[in-house]
Amino acid sequence: MVNGSSDNTQGIEQDLPHLHDVPLALPASHAGSSSAHKLSRDEMNLAEFPLTVLSKRADPSVKTLEFSDYVKGKNGDLINRQWIITGADKFGLPTSSDDEVLLGLLKLTADEGVQSRKIHFTRYELLRILRWTTEGRSYTRLQNALDRLSGVRIKATNAFYDNETKLHSTRNFGIIDAYEINDGRDTRPSFFTWSEVLFKSFQVGFIKKLDLDFYLDLESAVSKRLYRYLDKHFWYRSRIQVNLFTLAHEKIGVSRNYVYASSLRQQLEPALEELKQKGIISDFEFTGKGKSTEVTILAVHAPKKTLPANADVPTRSGEQLRRGVSEQSGVNSERHGEAHTNLADSVRTVQQSLVERGLAEKQAFRLTAGQGSATLERMQSIISYFDSLVQQQSPLIRKSPTGFLYRAVEKPFQFVLPGERRSRGAATEAPRGSQGTVEASRSPQPEKASGEGRGHKIHLEVEYLTARADKLQEVMAQTHSDERERLRLDVEQALSRLRSHISPQRFVEAVQHGVEQRLLDANGFPEFELWVQKRA
Repeated sequence: MVNGSSDNTQGIEQDLPHLHDVPLALPASHAGSSSAHKLSRDEMNLAEFPLTVLSKRADPSVKTLEFSDYVKGKNGDLINRQWIITGADKFGLPTSSDDEVLLGLLKLTADEGVQSRKIHFTRYELLRILRWTTEGRSYTRLQNALDRLSGVRIKATNAFYDNETKLHSTRNFGIIDAYEINDGRDTRPSFFTWSEVLFKSFQVGFIKKLDLDFYLDLESAVSKRLYRYLDKHFWYRSRIQVNLFTLAHEKIGVSRNYVYASSLRQQLEPALEELKQKGIISDFEFTGKGKSTEVTILAVHAPKKTLPANADVPTRSGEQLRRGVSEQSGVNSERHGEAHTNLADSVRTVQQSLVERGLAEKQAFRLTAGQGSATLERMQSIISYFDSLVQQQSPLIRKSPTGFLYRAVEKPFQFVLPGERRSRGAATEAPRGSQGTVEASRSPQPEKASGEGRGHKIHLEVEYLTARADKLQEVMAQTHSDERERLRLDVEQALSRLRSHISPQRFVEAVQHGVEQRLLDANGFPEFELWVQKRA
């Protein structure tokens, strides 16, 4: 997340993906082979909320789709976004296959360099892009899709992100203003005309590339819709955590008739598994129960962009906001007093602080990658507390300072800082552990809610840190001084860029901690969870 690159140098083009950016979620098999697949575009507002029903046929009695979420505005206030879609009485709401047509139209537009609202094409050309057959029923299907897309209206209340002003606005707009179809007997080409609002969004850079071949290869409408949503958000983060009901109902468009978490999981899990198998996500996990169920999704690829201040990113559900949870999926860089703190800068700062205190660079990256500003702030507070323990030569960290710090920031909201108190029965709140200790991140089991369960966990933590210190002492005794010196030089070289940013004493300590960690890794000493599993 710290290595966001930018080929563009002015204004909006620095903030968000533009025409020349490579699609983030491009599978490894396609990377660097633009001739082997078709690249379309995706408008970011349309990637955020659904435009169509998930079926290939819309219920004629349903004329409206409504979605909503919350985001943080420019001044840090919470904004409720509403996205209302209405279809023409005659043609109805757009269907899942109309999303394919929309991306086909965007490809035609991109091929023309996004120069004009009016795009000329042939039906045969568009059908080949979509991989539809060129028989008569496909031409009818295409015209029906254009009817629905030209008849749809979107009322976006605080939900249309204007990349020129960097603000959310309220707009009522369409997708296509007009189209004309001419068959092969007519020498005139067919054409369609984008709506003015949507085309302006293209021109000010609120679009990104999308691998159309990959999209069309996906098996279900849920997979396709989820791919577009994730491809947008993975652009600037590698980890997404969102309420299950928000993701399913508001972002994917799963029917609200599915009212239980179990039924929503059944709708989403096949799509998540497909995206995992095809190299878009590395893993996913459901945690919590009922309305509080969360979905955590990890990207395979590192993000291509850092998150700009005031970018269009969603928070969690309104229910979570009412619970007062400030850590949010896709949270914006927040305003602290009068200063904006760029999220990427915060990540780099925390990573550097962790490395300075002895963690390996790969550990620091793993702990901070994809985290929001609230989590990073919490980590900084823990680091400050750790520094005070070091200064006091506290027995809490005597056996393994680095191990203590790693465990504390690994689950920062489960570490209780001085003056804090654990909330009883708050399974939906950010969990906290007992002071100076860390508890497991999994959903709490009944026995873990008791004092006996917490005491057992603390006992395991102490045993682990003791075992780690003993192992380190054993390994140090068995390692030749020449080998330790070689490791020291390697670690010192790896941390050389930090030398000018920290005190000489702190640099020496960081190098020593790095040597210790490498020795433990080389001798197979496990991380805490694996250590506990092996004991079981």
